[in-house]
Amino acid sequence: MFMSATRLRVKSLLHLPGFIIANETSVKQLKKTEGFLGGKELIDKSLTFWTITLWKDNESMKRFRNSLPHKKAMQKLPFWCNEASYIHWILEGNYLPDWKTIHDKMVLEGKVSKVRNPSKNQLSKNYPEIKWTKLERNFTVAAKNN
Repeated sequence: MFMSATRLRVKSLLHLPGFIIANETSVKQLKKTEGFLGGKELIDKSLTFWTITLWKDNESMKRFRNSLPHKKAMQKLPFWCNEASYIHWILEGNYLPDWKTIHDKMVLEGKVSKVRNPSKNQLSKNYPEIKWTKLERNFTVAAKNN
């Protein structure tokens, strides 16, 4: 299975409404994308958003990443966020890792995305450990209409 994780920190409450709208539009597309197997999202302290998605393969993830709702949101990300990173890897098994595992992999192996005003944590990849886990949302594959 192909695993993808992201960490995005919205730099201001002023950017939050646009970010949330783009996120929800992307989630709707995510659930309909062929090859998507499941995932979850977590909102942590300081407007930090984590996602984990499990895919049949890398090509399925790329189809979603390049789809219009997500691609449009990614174009605004450098303006909305002061921290953005991601990581991809092949996962043995069909399960979602826990948040501590995702955090640790992001710090050690994550790739940084460009943002216009990076924080010192973005520049050093010194991301604080996840504090809140109550604002977790699971994503399931949307039912197909036959």
